Amino acid sequence: MNRLIFLLGLIASVSIACKTKSKAEIKNLKWWQKGVIYQLYPRSFKDSNGDGYGDLGGVIEKMDYLKSIGITAIWLNPIYPSGGLDGGYDITSFVDIDPLLGDMATFDKLIEEAHKRGIYVIMDFIPNHTSDKHEWFMGSKNNSEKYKDYYVWHPSKDHTKPPNNWVSYFGGPTWTFDQGRGQWYLHHFLPQQPDLNIRNEDVQKEIANTMKFWLKEKKVDGLRIDALANLFEDVNYLDEPLKPGINPNQNLSHSDLDHIYTLNQPGTLQLLVEWRKLVEQIAKEENSEKMIVVEVYDKAEVTMKYCLYNNDQAAQFPFNFQFIQLRNGTNLANNQVGIPFEPKGIKQLIDPWIENLPDSCWSNWQLGNHDNTRVGSRIGKQFIDLANVLNMLLGGTTITYYGEEIGMVDLPKDKLSFEECQDEAGKKRGPELFQIYSRDYERTPMQWSTVNNNAGFMNVDTGNGRKPWLPVNENYVDLNVQKQIVQDFSHLNIYKDLIKLKQEPSFSWGEFKYLLVNDEIFSFERNAPGFKKYAVLMNLSTRTINVNLSDFGIPDEAKITYVFGSNPQETHELRKFYSIGQRISTKRILLTNLNCIIISY
Repeated sequence: MNRLIFLLGLIASVSIACKTKSKAEIKNLKWWQKGVIYQLYPRSFKDSNGDGYGDLGGVIEKMDYLKSIGITAIWLNPIYPSGGLDGGYDITSFVDIDPLLGDMATFDKLIEEAHKRGIYVIMDFIPNHTSDKHEWFMGSKNNSEKYKDYYVWHPSKDHTKPPNNWVSYFGGPTWTFDQGRGQWYLHHFLPQQPDLNIRNEDVQKEIANTMKFWLKEKKVDGLRIDALANLFEDVNYLDEPLKPGINPNQNLSHSDLDHIYTLNQPGTLQLLVEWRKLVEQIAKEENSEKMIVVEVYDKAEVTMKYCLYNNDQAAQFPFNFQFIQLRNGTNLANNQVGIPFEPKGIKQLIDPWIENLPDSCWSNWQLGNHDNTRVGSRIGKQFIDLANVLNMLLGGTTITYYGEEIGMVDLPKDKLSFEECQDEAGKKRGPELFQIYSRDYERTPMQWSTVNNNAGFMNVDTGNGRKPWLPVNENYVDLNVQKQIVQDFSHLNIYKDLIKLKQEPSFSWGEFKYLLVNDEIFSFERNAPGFKKYAVLMNLSTRTINVNLSDFGIPDEAKITYVFGSNPQETHELRKFYSIGQRISTKRILLTNLNCIIISY
């Protein structure tokens, strides 16, 4: 405390004018608007039967935990039967459960237990492609009358040269020649994931029936549509242009091309509108609220087109991947230079989103997912709590990737051998490059406790032929749910407090306005007319600073609502200086390094 008081004499007062952007008032929020969607990678969440793979039984086992921390909905990554590649996204049946994860009776129980606790369930839905082991593709390969046009085939008879220069996300051509049919088939992902011919009306009927099965018969509350921008391709199959500076003679990667013929093609938005109408119809019949959210990696102005098309509602919202770009250095997998976790960098990512957000579209924020390095590994562990503040309090729905609530980071690169690599994105690149491309590092088992040597992921110790499907991060000894539940000001308890704050009207549906944003301070106001207003101040620097909010229309006095520092001990010290409920002058607010203070007025 004495140190803090001493620092008052050393700090400088700083201020800067900021541009603002408001969102229209929305008070009667639906379930998917007012809470937190928790992305749950089933294979890595909790193993209930000791086989080393997380499963649906494990999700049920941890449902009370999810309820206790304030989760509104869970989003399940693929749980369908699959060919065992690409983390379950190579689907062999759209209307069944992967035996590795459980069965349909267990899924029904999961829905029942979730709904009993007021938790909604969103499923991954993959209409772009199937496994090459799916009965549809097996029939299509054999030119069966029913299935021959279910996939995208090219009639070129040249066995050695693909029809064009299109490159898959996993590297190599998007085309594979099938000797039996004597034609090339399209796959934007692995050769074992052939693309469906979504122009085929019979395929569209199959997809619609699948949606009805899960949303109506199985009482699922929402669908997350995977790889939506890839649904259609230009039918002329022209070469895509190279990006500037790319050598045409090199081995091309997906990021080397300008995807003018394979992404966001005509027909995509119209089909999405039809799916939205179907979802609304099912919701009306079931007297419930259903939703669809879509995965589209693109610039904000392009992503927003998936909200509304020709004045018809499309997705409730597209996922907001702006913060995925937060990173120290360059992403070697796609050569994208990261945006540092600095005030102006954060603003640089927020601005395009809020400036392009139409009134018909609901906002959302997320820090990570199963395809990207965990946020703590990208920007630094010291920023995890501050990143969660942004994710929770900027406005709109929060999406949390499992483990972010306790500050999980990636498995160290040297703790996964090539032989242990599960992700085809890494395995395809071989022993020399797999560490760059594998997504296994962010998919490691949830760290529950120190009850055994696999962080409580399994109900038995690792050994005697039993082990988790991916290595457990050895930091579980100090970083786990069990420890953080009882630790004051842990990542988990700060996360829970932020969820509670998120329910306040101003944070839930109020207007957003920048306050002070400079090289060290990031701050903003949330304001719901007629309700308590809040200002959120974050010091991202290494020094202590005094902030003056008098130039931003903030009252001269405000009340301390929440405070945390760079670690639990610092938070204890700060709360002696700034107690919750204490009234302070807004002309001189002390912020230590990595300190967050939330005030109300």
